[in-house]
Formats: sequence, structure tokens, C-alpha cells
Amino acid sequence: MLSRIIMTTYFNNTQVFTLAIAGLFFLISLFFHVNNKSKLSVLFLFLSGISIFSFGALLDPFLNLWDERFHALVAKNLMRHPLMPTLYDNPIVNMDYDRWDRSIIWLHKQPLFLWQIALSFKLFGISEFTLRLPSIILSSALLLASYRVGKLLVNRRVGYLSGVLIISSMYFIELISGRQELEHNDISFLVYVSLSIWSFIEYYFSKKKYWLYLIGIFSGFAILCKWVVGLLIYFGWSILKIQQKKFKISENWDFILALFITIIVSLPWQILTFIKFPEEASNAMAFNSLHFIEVIEGHGGTIWYHFDKFNVIYGTIASFFIIPGFYFMKKNSKNIPLYFSVLSMVIIVYLFFSLADTKMPSFTISVFMLIMIALASVIDATITYLTAFLSYKIIAKLAAAIIIIAIIVIRIDIESLQEKHTLWKDSNKYSRMMISNKSIFKSLNLPKNTVLFNVKGRHYVEAMFYTNSTAYNFIPSEQQYNDLKLKGARIAIFKSASGSIPQYIIKDTTVIIIDKKLDGYN
Repeated sequence: MLSRIIMTTYFNNTQVFTLAIAGLFFLISLFFHVNNKSKLSVLFLFLSGISIFSFGALLDPFLNLWDERFHALVAKNLMRHPLMPTLYDNPIVNMDYDRWDRSIIWLHKQPLFLWQIALSFKLFGISEFTLRLPSIILSSALLLASYRVGKLLVNRRVGYLSGVLIISSMYFIELISGRQELEHNDISFLVYVSLSIWSFIEYYFSKKKYWLYLIGIFSGFAILCKWVVGLLIYFGWSILKIQQKKFKISENWDFILALFITIIVSLPWQILTFIKFPEEASNAMAFNSLHFIEVIEGHGGTIWYHFDKFNVIYGTIASFFIIPGFYFMKKNSKNIPLYFSVLSMVIIVYLFFSLADTKMPSFTISVFMLIMIALASVIDATITYLTAFLSYKIIAKLAAAIIIIAIIVIRIDIESLQEKHTLWKDSNKYSRMMISNKSIFKSLNLPKNTVLFNVKGRHYVEAMFYTNSTAYNFIPSEQQYNDLKLKGARIAIFKSASGSIPQYIIKDTTVIIIDKKLDGYN
């Protein structure tokens, strides 16, 4: 594994270093794991996770399409006013700000993951890495939760292997990098859902009351990232209650208490937005409600869409192992009713989003941890079967270690990451385009009161992030131009974008004409 990392000369030195450190920590973790040193094995797996997730965050030195740039800009604006999420923080041009991609008050997403990014910007400065830092932290927390859940549901090795599968997930690494759609929003959502499931399972076995508070808090946090699917834990808990035949209110005080805390955590923001921004909040809720009954923005697909995406998210041929995975998970489960509770959450998520008309790859990712644990159960059963024929413990340990290393090497496709995230091949037009645009935006050095026009496509979002100037993708009308002059604004306009510049702008010697060509999408 280390030789593969060291040979990746197309990554920069920092990226190679983080990969090498990740590999080293992983090998140390594996050594402790096969020698039954659980705490040390988990500690070094955690450190390996931090390193490889940091590598993911370093992959792209620019804001990614389609959503990361919007999230970055809104989070940057939240630094100034945490309770007022804005896309256009200074909507100086008279026009209709009537869509999610050109709105003033931006309620297109719930705010928690944006607050996290804003806090990271505030503490560590504004950059692409600090934008992705909360995802690194949360993903590392997911490793610990996954280990505990796997251990409690099945055994120690299943918990460990689920963590191995997470750190070697190409899809997960690309979410952290911002390249996959909904990136940091989905990372935060799936982690908070997973933490609510972890707290529930800890409560089931310990009956300690503080786990109820954590169930409620983490479920509330999940809602504050991606709305009502954050209540998933309560569906699984209800299935467990039904199996236990607990139907009286007096038998369900724990469920009610946790749900009450979830409501306390998540409801105030919903009330606040409807009080302060009633029109925007109503429009956002109506738009989100349409996802189940309409294909939004072309994101459609058949009822099998999410099953077709299974291998993309969980790895090549994962679909062939998921049913055996849940079989072995049940066979070796420490508690069958709890197993069915977990299984029910996976089923309802896939059923719900398969029936919904709008479809995107990460919609089912709330059960990412549970599916990784199921897949880990197959690997655990395979290792148990193969090592049963080996007489010497040292050989059995070595065989188990080789299998786990092979899983990492097979799953992490270094060449694919190089091809997609570096300038190794000429075919990577996307990275070249985004690097060039960022360089242009950062080189402009515009006066403080400048309004930027004629920015290509939706790249006005990155323009606002990098230049701190309000930006638009059109040429101002004469009326808009006159209004801006009355407001004392300077005007800058890209000459190279589509459309000729009208005379009333050309004649104004104070207008900044930018003779640089932006790449990108119209």
C-alpha cells in the first residue's frame, strides 16, 4: 500500500504526505487489531481516517460545482449575520431574486452544516480546506460510531472492518473533496443520523438516560441539515417497540423524551424563518415538498435508480454482497429484535427514495454506516471461514491482515483520483477550467464598491466568494446602470463573455473592462 502511495508523484507534496501518513497509521492500527489491542487499533484507525479525509479535502484547490460553491458563499456571508443566510449579501441591482440560485435570503438548505463551515472560516480563515474541515471532523467521528455500533451489534472485528470500509470509500472521499453533489450537506446529515443510531444502540444496551438526550440532539441536528429524514431513528425505534409489544404511553417515556428533545433542537429555526422570512420560508418548503411528486431540475430516474447507484456509493460489486451481509449480520447478531430495527431503517430509506420522483445519488446515504456494517459482516464471516483451516495463530493473524490490506488496496483507486483531481492528463478539462477561473477572480483586485457583470453562467457564485464583490451573469440594462451610478457603485464587466457591451457602458471611463476569458458552463 505504501509503495502505491509513494509513487503518486502527480499529487503535490502535501497530498502525498497525508496519504503516506494515512497508510502508516492504518498499518499500525491493523497490527494492533490482529493482536487484539482494541483501543490502540481504533485510535490509529481514527488517525488514519483523519489523514485520508484531509487528503480528500486537499484534492481540489477550488470551489466545486454544482453545490459546494453555493454552500461556501452562504457560509461566508453567515459569518456576518449567523441567523440570516444570504446568497446575495448586497443585492444592489434591481432585479428579481426569485430562484434558489440567485436569491437574497437562502433557505434552500437547512443551516447547521453552513454554520459549521462559517465557524471554521471564523476560526481558521477562509479557504477551500477550512470549508471542508467540518466534514473531516465529522467523518472521523463517524469512524468511532461505526466501530461501536458494529461491535455492539455483531462483534469487534465487524466494527473495525466497517471503519476500514469507510476510510477506503472513494465516494465518501469525493464527498469530502466537494466533488460529489451535496457534499458537506450530505456528510453532516449522514453523520448526525449515524450518531443518533449509535446513541440509540448504546441506550438499548446500557439504559443510561444521557443516551436519550444524545439521540434527541443528534436527530435534531440531522433535521437541521436535511429536514425530516433526520427522524429516521424514530422509525427504527418504533419497529423495536412493536417487536417488544410496548404500546402503552408509560412504556414509551424514553421514546417520547428523545423525540421531545429533537423537536426542541430543530423547531426553533423553522419558527424563526417563518417569522423573519415568511415568503422565502414558504417557497423553500413548497419547493422541497415537490421532490416526492415531481422531477426537480432534471434529477429523475426509474424506481431502480438507487439500486443502480449502490455500487457507485459502496464500491464495485457491493450489490452482490449486501444480502449476504445482512444474512451474516443476523446470524451473528447479539440481539435479533435490534437487528430487525436496523434493517427496517435501511429498507424504509430505499423504499421512500425509490418511490420519490426526484432522485440524486446521495439521497439514500443516511444509512451509509449501517450498510458498511452489513458489508463488514460478510468480510468478517469470510475471514473466520478461511482462518479456521489454519493451525497456527500467527499464520491466521497474517492471513486476516493480508485480506484487510487487500480490501484497502482494491477500494482506493489512486490512479482514478489522479486522473480526476490533478492535471496529470490533458483530458481533465474541469480542473483546468476551475483553477483558471479562480486565478482570474483572485487577480481582479476590484475596488470595494464594485459590482461585477457578465460573469459566465453560474460562475458569479465563485466570483462573489473570491472577489468580495456582488456579481451577476448578465450585462446591466441602461436603467440598472443608471441606478447603480446613482448609488455610487463602480461597474466592472467581463469583455470576453457572451454578448456585446452597450455604448452607455463603453462611454463611461470609470467602468472596468476585464479582458480575461472565463471558462466554464453557460
